[in-house]
Amino acid sequence: GHKKPDMDSFGAALGISRIARNRNTPAYVIINNYNESLTDMYLTAEESGNYKFIHNEQALELTDKDTLVVVVDTHRPSMVECPELLTRTDKLVVIDHHRKTEEYIDNATLTYMEAYASSTSELITEILQYSGGDKKDIDKFEAEALLAGITVDTNRFSVKTGVRTFEAASWLRRMGADTASVRQFFQTDINSLKQRSKIVSSALMPIPGIAIAKCEGRHLDVQVINSQAADEMLTIKGVKASFVVGENEEGLTVVAAFGGLQGGT
Repeated sequence: GHKKPDMDSFGAALGISRIARNRNTPAYVIINNYNESLTDMYLTAEESGNYKFIHNEQALELTDKDTLVVVVDTHRPSMVECPELLTRTDKLVVIDHHRKTEEYIDNATLTYMEAYASSTSELITEILQYSGGDKKDIDKFEAEALLAGITVDTNRFSVKTGVRTFEAASWLRRMGADTASVRQFFQTDINSLKQRSKIVSSALMPIPGIAIAKCEGRHLDVQVINSQAADEMLTIKGVKASFVVGENEEGLTVVAAFGGLQGGT
C-alpha cells in the first residue's frame, strides 16, 4: 500500500493476502506505521494471526527476482510504503483507482487502474469474486475491512458510487460483513471529537459556498482530523466546498478539501 495507509489501502492489502493464501502462497503485508484511525483494524488483523506484517527492512531481505510485488491504492513510486522493492524484482502488479499522474510505476507486469471505481477495495472485491480456484470465500473480518475501505473512500456511499460499488458491498455483506462492526472502525475518542468541533466552529465563508477553517497546532493525525472536519463542514447549509488546513508533526502543511458533489483529500 501507500505510506500512512488508510482503510482502503489496508483493506485492499488484506484482500490480496487472502487471494495468495487461498493458493497456499506465502504473502506479506508491508506496513511501517499507521495513524490512529487505522488502529482498531490493524490490531484486529494482528491479533487474528492470519497475516504476516513486516517492515521495509524485512521486505528487502525476503524479496528476490522471483518475488511478486503487488502495489495497491497508489501508482506513484514515491508514495509506496517501500519504494526500494520496485527495483528488486521485475514482477510487479499495480491495482489502483486514482487517475494516472505524471509519476507512475512504468515497469509493472500488470497495471489495473480504473478511475471509475470508488476505491481500490472495490476493485479487490471484484477480483476476489472472479479469481477462480476452489477457495473463493473470505472471512468475516476481511469482508468488513474491504467494506470499510469502500465506505471511507465514498464518504459513506455519498460520493463516487456506481452500480458496481453497491454490488461489491452486497457481496461483502453476503460474505459476513457486519455493518455495525464496520461502523466501530470509524469511532473516535473524545479528544478527537473536541478537536474536530473546534475546527468546524472556527470556519469562515469568505466566498459564498466556500468554507475555510484551520487546525491549530501540530498533530500526528492531522490528515485524518482535517478530513473529518472538512467532511462535517459540508453539512452546513449553503456550503458547497470545504477546506481545512493544518500542520503535521514535522511542520508540513496538510490540506483537506471536499466538494458537495465530489469529495477528496
